Amino acid sequence: MELPDYLSYFFRQGQTPLQTICDLDEQVAEDILKHDVLWRGDGTYLAHRKQHERYLRDQFIAKGGRPVKTYPIYMILGNSPTGPHDLRLEYDYRVIIPLTAFPPEALSFTYPDSLYQVPLDDLGRLHLERNVRPTVYCLHEIAQVIETYKVYEYNNHYVEAQVWDDAPAQPYVSPIYWQRCR
Repeated sequence: MELPDYLSYFFRQGQTPLQTICDLDEQVAEDILKHDVLWRGDGTYLAHRKQHERYLRDQFIAKGGRPVKTYPIYMILGNSPTGPHDLRLEYDYRVIIPLTAFPPEALSFTYPDSLYQVPLDDLGRLHLERNVRPTVYCLHEIAQVIETYKVYEYNNHYVEAQVWDDAPAQPYVSPIYWQRCR
């Protein structure tokens, strides 16, 4: 299996693409979360998210990463999976950015998501569980993760990418790069 050569960013109508809630003013971010029924903002999510992202950043730096941003932009490697985790059913738009647009030292990855893990059980089957201390992978490591978990063979989860430098992504904020999901 070849490594996908692009990252996808999914977003809803009315949102500005390639932004992260943690980069916003705290009051603005809390207001957004309180009015977003999908997040069910209760005043605790943002602090938890920032703490979690500091952990991701520290792990990435320990592996040789050189983040420019304090908080990452979340994307996925390749396309959305099909089935219950199909992001195209949840979001209105996506932006596709070539993987080569980013320096490798500005990209980290988690599988399938930075808040969840999909370990193999004793019988070699995948199962999803909450993960407060995810394993952070660098670009040169992610192909082995994809092979181990047969990510694109089962196509029911995604590899999350954390982009730690938003400068290469800025040209893709333009609507000319937006693709409708539905």
